[in-house]
Formats: sequence, C-alpha cells, structure tokens
Amino acid sequence: MALIPGAKVLQTFFKNIDKAARNWEESLVDHVRRVSGPLAARMLVQMGLDTKTTAPFGLFDNACGAGAVAAALDGLVQPEVLRLSHVLCGDFSEPVIGLVKKRITSEGWVNTEAKVVDAQTNGLASGNFTHVTTNIGFHVVPDSKAALDETLRVLKPGGVLGFTTWHKTPGWASEVEAAFKAFPFPAPMLTPPLQTTTWGDWGDVNWVRQTLVDRGLEEVQVEVFEYQSRVDSADHFVTSTSMMIDWVTNSSWSEELRKEHGKEEVYGLIKDFLEKRYDGKPWDISWSALVATGRVPSD
Repeated sequence: MALIPGAKVLQTFFKNIDKAARNWEESLVDHVRRVSGPLAARMLVQMGLDTKTTAPFGLFDNACGAGAVAAALDGLVQPEVLRLSHVLCGDFSEPVIGLVKKRITSEGWVNTEAKVVDAQTNGLASGNFTHVTTNIGFHVVPDSKAALDETLRVLKPGGVLGFTTWHKTPGWASEVEAAFKAFPFPAPMLTPPLQTTTWGDWGDVNWVRQTLVDRGLEEVQVEVFEYQSRVDSADHFVTSTSMMIDWVTNSSWSEELRKEHGKEEVYGLIKDFLEKRYDGKPWDISWSALVATGRVPSD
C-alpha cells in the first residue's frame, strides 16, 4: 500500500515513541483528556453506549492509543454494566500498550485488557465483538482498507462499528506553521495531510458514508463534530505537541537544517512566538472530526 510523504516517519515515530519523544506518556494522557477523549465520548454515544446502556457488551478498541475509548467508557457506562462487559484495547505500539496497561491499573478500568495488535491483520477471532471502535486511526493506518476489512470481520452479526477521523487539518498545525514563518531562518513546512494512506478519502463525509453502505452496514450515520480544546500556555503547547513538531521537521526539513537548528532551538522559537501571539494567556484550538457509525446486519 502506497503512503504519502512523511507517513513512514510517522509510523516509525509512534512505534518507538518511548525513544522518540520527551515526556511522551504525560503528553499522550493530556491529549486524551483534552482532545481525543471528548471525541471518543461523542463516538460512543452515537454508537449507543452511554448512561442508558443496560446490556453487557464486548468492545475492541482498535488503534487505541493512550486509551481514550476505555477512559470514556468508564465515565459513560454504569459500573454494573461494565462489570459484566469486556473491553480489549489494541495498538501496534508496544510502548503505548504499556502505558494503557498502567492506566488500567491506576484508574481502575474494570474488565479491560490491552495487547499489541496490528490493525491490518489483528489475529482476533471472527464475529467476537458487539462493538468495535477506531478513534482517530483509520486515516493513519498504512493499509486502511485492510484495517476496515479486519474491523468488520471481528464484529458479531448486529454488531456496531464506530470510528472518527479528522475532517479538517488539526488546529495545532496552523500554530506551528505561523511560528515557522516567523523563524529567523527559512523553515519549510509540509502541511500535515488529513490522512497518510492513499486509499479512500477519510475526511470526506460522503466517501465515508458510501464506503460503509457499500460494505453492507445498516443505520449508517456520519456526522461532523466540531469542538475546542484549551491550551494552558505556550510551554504547554510545545510540550503537548513536541511529537508532532518533530514529525513535521523530520518530514519537511533536510538533515542539514535539522543539524543546524536542533529540537530545543525549534521548541524555544515556537514557544517565544506563541507567548507573544497570545500575550502569555491561555487560548483554544479548534478541531473538526467525522464521527461515523453503522451496524452489521443480523443473521
């Protein structure tokens, strides 16, 4: 499966995130709380998993990241239902799964387990889950067609699929781009794409809807969800987005330019720019995502 420029850099980065990013655990958990968590909650409600849920379920969270879906379930579904249910968190990154295991223990997520899973060939039993989620994932899986096929394969008849993808370029990118333009040296920046796989158009409402209908899903619903997250300070922005800043420089800058202007210099210049831009005050970043759900036909 062909990838767009920078895709391999991103895949390698997340697979070895413990070696590639500073304070990566804190950054990922903070991102869950502010960005991916609210989106996961919106998806789960659209899937019919909320405070009104009474039937136990088996859910596979595909490309789980730091556990946004599991955390949202813990806050949405009644404890007595969770005690009779089962949640599997899967991700291709071993360090990230290690973080999720820590959160399962420290935050007391009941009947939740985590293991390394490749979304493209997950190795799970067919027809085993009532619900499968992929929160901000399909558009960055190298072979997203295979990942969608695998997702549908493991759903039980009548099972519910739910996923989210970015509808517009994430808000952090415009801040970094503006900062780069103010650098005292030429700092090129490839605009981060909405997807890093060439299959499909994951940010397009009509393409997503038609793709699910063509796969035979029923009750297909694709909504645009727009929201904001608070940035506490310029330092908070740099800390929380350092992983993506590194991806941008690794994808857009020559090796010579990266050697000449190291990470700490880049972080410092972005921080100084944002301090001035927002007068040292907090500000909000806007996000726009698609929330898609559908039901596999019953036997």
